[in-house]
Amino acid sequence: MLALSLKLDEARAETRAASEALADEIHQRLEKDRKLIEAYKKSKGFELGLTQTGQVTYEYGYQIALARFRARYPDLEVAEDPFASYPEDLGVDMPEEVPFDDNTDVPEK
Repeated sequence: MLALSLKLDEARAETRAASEALADEIHQRLEKDRKLIEAYKKSKGFELGLTQTGQVTYEYGYQIALARFRARYPDLEVAEDPFASYPEDLGVDMPEEVPFDDNTDVPEK
């Protein structure tokens, strides 16, 4: 009976130690996760992702508006080319070719 009592006390002590180690590990993990998220939000890729999201939203916004227009007015036709040149655009001075820029730096505002 004494041997069983000693084993029970040892098991309780091991359980207590394991619980404390787990609690400490959880606390450290939460702290590491918080630091990783903060570092990611400061990265150039995250900021650029936010900038690009607005552009993508605009593109899809155009497609959604076009789909709604077609649903509301099925008999009307819409020019498909959003990059078509119009007479009022001819007076605007613009370069013929613009070089592609895949720089990941966020543009200054």
